[in-house]
Amino acid sequence: MKSIQRILDNEKIWVIFDQAIFSGGSFVTTILLARLLDAESFGIFASIILFAYLGISLTGAIVIQPLQVSLAKTIDKESYNSFCFWLQTGLLALLAVSCWLLFQFELTILAAYSTLGIGVLFFFISFISQDYFRKLFLAQSLVRQALWIDAITVSIQLGILMFYFFAERAYLENLLWYLGLSYFPSILFSIFKINPTHYTAAWRDYTRMHYQQGKWLVLTAFTQWWSSNLFVVASGLFLGMQALGAFRLVQSLFGVLNLLLQTFENYVLPETARLLHESHDLAKAHLRTLSLQSAAVFGVLLLFIFTFSEQIIVLAGGAEYAEYAFIVKGMAILYLFIFFSYPVRMAIRALVLNKHFFQGYLISLIFSLLSFQYLLQEFHLIGAIGGLIGSQIILLIFWQFILSKHNFSLWK
Repeated sequence: MKSIQRILDNEKIWVIFDQAIFSGGSFVTTILLARLLDAESFGIFASIILFAYLGISLTGAIVIQPLQVSLAKTIDKESYNSFCFWLQTGLLALLAVSCWLLFQFELTILAAYSTLGIGVLFFFISFISQDYFRKLFLAQSLVRQALWIDAITVSIQLGILMFYFFAERAYLENLLWYLGLSYFPSILFSIFKINPTHYTAAWRDYTRMHYQQGKWLVLTAFTQWWSSNLFVVASGLFLGMQALGAFRLVQSLFGVLNLLLQTFENYVLPETARLLHESHDLAKAHLRTLSLQSAAVFGVLLLFIFTFSEQIIVLAGGAEYAEYAFIVKGMAILYLFIFFSYPVRMAIRALVLNKHFFQGYLISLIFSLLSFQYLLQEFHLIGAIGGLIGSQIILLIFWQFILSKHNFSLWK
């Protein structure tokens, strides 16, 4: 019993539980939606999620990222939490109004979204709000509260989707409203928990601090998002929503590997940074050893995914996605390069070479902007995968060059 109690008292265990619920819930809901909706409707939903993550990146750069590094040294935490809540709320209102105004122009490129009505904006804002509160609780080390709101939302969403799975045909317009509403219990609980009513004169200082930090973080977030997603977005424009939906379905399947990589980084990066203060050689040896040890596991996983690509995508989305099995094979190759770049990425971060971290993504984005139209028009989705692999190789080469300039060569 004491051993069980020690486990339950370990905050890291609760963090793992929360990540499992958050990532697992996202994975299962994506699979169910791919089964419930036709391929084109799922593609539209996938694109909404994609741009919601852009909204998360931009608002997070202004609000949550500065909060993560400033909360601990802020004296009046209640006032600061209130400031961040209203700043986040103002940004979401600005996003919602901007999107609504765009819909009023009846642009052809937005026709698929404007026909869905206000439900798109409702889901969009609710999705971003849930992410904000989750990260706020984690920043405050209120891990169980984060787990609680994630568990509530995932349970409601799975209930909604299972009802549609067994009861009737699902329509995207209705699902957006119901899924948007599924976030409300967690949002209301979070607002009640932080009680954002504490205004003080320090808000002026908070505004200045968030502006100074956020102006660079926004630029980095915007560049990094487009560098990672330009080919995905462009595939929807050039090849249709069905192609985008297939692309996003495969990306969701690989989300499990993203979780492994993020866990790997969360564990290795702090230890590497600590060893750097003792010796560069110790830090390099630590990165090399752990990378080689994990390479076997990651390699076997990717080989399995590559070999059984058709069975995997049919199991996830149904027989209509069988023709897109080549995307699974291509993504397996892409993730091989992503894995190769991770030790280099962590070395750049551990050395606090943030300027070069941003420059790498900027160069990668420039490559994507110059090549995406040709690659998609000539090679379609294979071209999109090739472009993503090319972007990753550029990042790897640039960051490796920067490390060499700083006399930090990992493999010598």
